[in-house]
Amino acid sequence: MKIWKVKEMIEFLIFANQAGKNMKISLSEFEHQIDEIILKRGLQYYKEGHVSHIEELGTGEYEALVEGSEDYTVNLTIRNGIVEDYRCDCPYDMGPVCKHIAATLFYLQKDYIDIDNIPVAKKKISVTSSQPKKETIPEQIERILTALSDNDLKDFIRQTCKSDKEFRLRFLTKFAYMNGPAAASKEFYKGRIQNLADVYSGRYGFIAYREAGEFSRAVSEMLDDVRRDIESKKYKNALSVIFAILEEVTPVLNSADDSGGYIGGCIEEAIGLLDTLVDENMDESLRIDIFNQLVTTYGSGKLDGWDWKFDLISFAIRLLKTSQEKEQIKAIINKIKPTGKSWDWDYRKAQELMQELLLKTESEEAVIQYLKENISNPDFREKLIGEAIRVKDYQYALELTHDGIVKDGNEFVGLADKWREYQLDIYRKLGDNENTIRLARYFVMNRNGYSQSLKYYYDLLKKTIPAGSWDKYLENMIAEIFKKGKWVDYEKLASFYIWEEYWERYLSLLQKNTSLSRIEAAEKHLGTLYPEQLVTLYDTQLRSFVENNIGRSHYKDACRYMRRMKKLGGSQIVDKLIRDLRIQYKNRRALLEELTKV
Repeated sequence: MKIWKVKEMIEFLIFANQAGKNMKISLSEFEHQIDEIILKRGLQYYKEGHVSHIEELGTGEYEALVEGSEDYTVNLTIRNGIVEDYRCDCPYDMGPVCKHIAATLFYLQKDYIDIDNIPVAKKKISVTSSQPKKETIPEQIERILTALSDNDLKDFIRQTCKSDKEFRLRFLTKFAYMNGPAAASKEFYKGRIQNLADVYSGRYGFIAYREAGEFSRAVSEMLDDVRRDIESKKYKNALSVIFAILEEVTPVLNSADDSGGYIGGCIEEAIGLLDTLVDENMDESLRIDIFNQLVTTYGSGKLDGWDWKFDLISFAIRLLKTSQEKEQIKAIINKIKPTGKSWDWDYRKAQELMQELLLKTESEEAVIQYLKENISNPDFREKLIGEAIRVKDYQYALELTHDGIVKDGNEFVGLADKWREYQLDIYRKLGDNENTIRLARYFVMNRNGYSQSLKYYYDLLKKTIPAGSWDKYLENMIAEIFKKGKWVDYEKLASFYIWEEYWERYLSLLQKNTSLSRIEAAEKHLGTLYPEQLVTLYDTQLRSFVENNIGRSHYKDACRYMRRMKKLGGSQIVDKLIRDLRIQYKNRRALLEELTKV
């Protein structure tokens, strides 16, 4: 047996053997116990705010959510200042503590240690020291494999297969093809997946969050083999695994906590590989086999409730060649009936599949006629509008947009705005200034538009308004905004004032609707003209901000704004503000520390 084929199995067992033997960590001195690199990464994660939520589940039992490229859950058990148990569901396996655990420890100790002066550097060991360097898991594996004989390795695998059900399943699945075609059939792989689901399920048949990750890793190993099979053109074996995953892994989602998306990701990957296979050059018998399996898997109902079932029909349409196959797919699509709901997702997908079928098997005229007969589908309406504009049939395009606004205006405002976008485009092509102004004003005053920015519509409106009439027109819009309600649309008015360089009005608006972020945004435009006024606004807002917000991250933000005040020439006001805060909040140590850095 080739050694590399069992390398990852031995790695799994070594790690499993080490799991549960965590060293105990002193909460007050963890920075001296954790590996230097991990400590630095954890500190960086903490400072960047990746520890988004932490909850005490019971006395000394904590659960934290650490965000990053993926979200991971950290569980800690703390007794008398000692972290007795710690777990993270991230894939890191190169040591007992990962950066997510380290970041959580920093979060728990943030009020007791000087975060900015953590002594992360460990005591360096001299090159001549007799203390041996600790081997990493990969290094241990390589050393063992080099020294291990084939017979010893086989004996180890035999014994482990007897004692470890999970290992046995993964081993048999990994090398199923060695037991002949029958052992590599779809039914074989379905059985293996069912067994894996049983292994990772709890007492009540539910796969918990952590186990969902383990289950998905086992399925991912099968998908790795599928890729290799496709590359080596072993299509039949690849198909057996793919359809087994689709038929058996998808139902698992109904009894699993897949909030991490791991299991669903495996199914997505299987669909992607099937997509690749459909485009491969294949003989007729294989094409027929894939087509039939697509239809059978769809009909099994195991993908019901998931959009993946529609992918199967789409793949079948791409593969079909005969009129009998066409009628078979047509019958499947026609079984999907409308529910009467205003947004009927399954029926819309069925309509799109029928269009796809017609595009492959019928004339362009037949496709257009189908779109017209099913114009309640907004995608079809948009296709017809686009085609009408392309052939310059603007009157028909306007009729389609008007009907769309009437149909969707009350329930689907965003969709109605899409039709207004098309109307605006058509009226501009026709040189219809009256309707161009009407629609541009609509987008300026009511919404920011479906695809363009507020500035785009503002500039279009200003350009289209007759010369000499803009100032009055703008004042009417501003007055209308102020009349709309109790809360003024600050961002829109600020934009108007900036674009027109109405600096006094912008300052007045800011003074009546102040926030720290708005003051900062105004500096670019008002900093030179009104520095004293901005400093005064900052001073007032910061006093309130510090009063209502506790924590070092908030104090850092406050000090950042103080530095901006200094750049505006407000050093004396900043000095007084700092003195006042030191007196008023003398017990907030973290605040006092941050104030020294201003």
